Amino acid sequence: MGRINVLDTATANAIKAGEVIERPVSVVKELVDNSIDAGATSVKVEFEGGGISLIRVSDNGIGMEREDAQKSFLIHATSKIRCVEDIYDLSTQGFRGEALASIAACSEVTLITKQQDTDVGTKVVYRDGRMIECVDAPADKGTVVTVENLFSNIPARYKFLKRDSTEGMYICSLVEKLAIINSDISFKLIKDGKPVLTTPGSGDMRDAVYSIYGKQITSGLLEVDYEHEGMRITGFTGNTDTVRGNRALQYVYVNSRCIRNTSISAAIDEAYRNSVMKNKYPICFLAIYVPADKVDVNVHPQKAEVKFSSEQDIFRLVYHGLKNTLMSTVTPVSDAPDVVRIQEENKSADLSSKQISISGVGSSDDHAVSSGKLRGSVSYQASSQEVNAANDLLKILSEFRPDIDAIGGEKQDISVAENKDPDTASENELTLPSSDDSKDIESGISDKNETRELTGDIALLSQAKFVGFLFNTYIIYQSSDDYFVIDQHAAHERVLYERFMAKRIRKDTEIRDVQTLLVPQILDLPTSDYSFVSDNLDAFSDNGFEIDILGDRQIALRTVPVADRDEDRLKSMSKPSVMFRMILDDLKKETPEKGKIWYSLIQTTACKAAIKAHDVITPEEAQALVDQLVILDDPYHCAHGRPTFFRTSLTDLEKRFKRII
Repeated sequence: MGRINVLDTATANAIKAGEVIERPVSVVKELVDNSIDAGATSVKVEFEGGGISLIRVSDNGIGMEREDAQKSFLIHATSKIRCVEDIYDLSTQGFRGEALASIAACSEVTLITKQQDTDVGTKVVYRDGRMIECVDAPADKGTVVTVENLFSNIPARYKFLKRDSTEGMYICSLVEKLAIINSDISFKLIKDGKPVLTTPGSGDMRDAVYSIYGKQITSGLLEVDYEHEGMRITGFTGNTDTVRGNRALQYVYVNSRCIRNTSISAAIDEAYRNSVMKNKYPICFLAIYVPADKVDVNVHPQKAEVKFSSEQDIFRLVYHGLKNTLMSTVTPVSDAPDVVRIQEENKSADLSSKQISISGVGSSDDHAVSSGKLRGSVSYQASSQEVNAANDLLKILSEFRPDIDAIGGEKQDISVAENKDPDTASENELTLPSSDDSKDIESGISDKNETRELTGDIALLSQAKFVGFLFNTYIIYQSSDDYFVIDQHAAHERVLYERFMAKRIRKDTEIRDVQTLLVPQILDLPTSDYSFVSDNLDAFSDNGFEIDILGDRQIALRTVPVADRDEDRLKSMSKPSVMFRMILDDLKKETPEKGKIWYSLIQTTACKAAIKAHDVITPEEAQALVDQLVILDDPYHCAHGRPTFFRTSLTDLEKRFKRII
């Protein structure tokens, strides 16, 4: 008997469903694509239980006659192409004819559709991949597709789904992306029976962005419009203040498809190089239009990636489009109330010969000093980052001065513009406890740490002497025959992590340390973030974030967790809301499993509240940090598992220099 089996249609479709329909959001993507291709001007997306129990997409498109309604569920049945050559000249979202067949293979589907010039609509019902009903039905013009009990007949796929709130967050995020590029379509999103998003359908991308992300983000956007080699880029990109800690708000569309592409991401980074802080990413909504024969959209099952015939041309298009936009925002100095003037007196002189005058106060962002030299004579409108760039340059100059105290002289005072307002303080400010208070364990470290005997590397580190700093990131300590290199961020993160953990463990018997904000901070959130926070209010509350849900995608942040009143890193952040947004971004990115969100919250809060690499701290603050580190339960690793320090011996060093063999 032969070993090769020809699979039946139901089995083949179920396998295909696993490629096309990965999770509930995949269903929404396919159905909304069909609505867009049908010429809809209004699309309503409803879902319940994270889209697992119910998804319904309704549109006012052209609809289908009965014959087409039946054919639409057949594998590779499509109205978009007729032959393989058509793939390379596409103007529609869907084209392979796999969507409805794949959805019907893994759920219960009901389709109701009607064309404008017909008196009655058609209802088609599929169960387990088989059509069980096709009858006349009353209907309005357009199509309504209802999908229920997703993956109920494919348990192997169902068990890999995340919890309902996470799956729902994916759906919200997708609808936001589709609403922005299809700004001429009015989208309405309903979650568990409650409307959470409505866009105007005005045809203006800025209006769509405003309806989703609100005034704060929209006001920081600059218009992009640039052409190169028959290609065009339009849309909006953020000014140098409108940045985030990840690429979550970098939306890139190619011929109206939301896609990912490494060349485009690299071009965005390059355009903003030396204009935003390291590990900060500008917000942007970019629509790229490329001739159909220069892009292949058939390289990914969910059409999430595309391949260009010339990646270099795409890179140039995006880079120059963004660079021109950023350069066009520079304002002459005569119109500028706050300016940075950088004058080079001698082109061959080193940094010490430059004169820098500063007026105005910046925010927490800074610029990288890329070359060590300042070229030309420039006067222009300063952004907040640029003001801090000059401040940082003065700090660099101050760090090159010799240690006068060490040789018996008087220390010189090199002043840098400062702002002590906690809402505008620089991220380089640091408030750590004094050395005298460093062993105070009331903030959460368990009492056993105060009296336990230290052994191994920790015992040596506790007796070592401070030597200095390396790159404003690593702290150097020396004992008799060893030296230690400590990562200041990892060490501080571990200290805060164990304190937060201790407070959570003792929360039933001890009031947890939280900071009540004098004025609650109102945050406008996109639909996906608002959905995530609403579904996890108890977890946020358990970890020090008291949040009120206000409706219209707004929340009020009333309290935030703190490590210790003297060690309150929040004072060095622009606003507590900034930390909350950073934590929220990380939580969404990691998508913690159900029941573990509190652990992720503590882990992420400790990371964001800790001092950072390149933050300038004093020797006393370094000593206080080490004194706290050595009494922790696990002083060797940060909350994410990275090492906090390492030890190297004098013998190893002398071997490197061939002093001994």
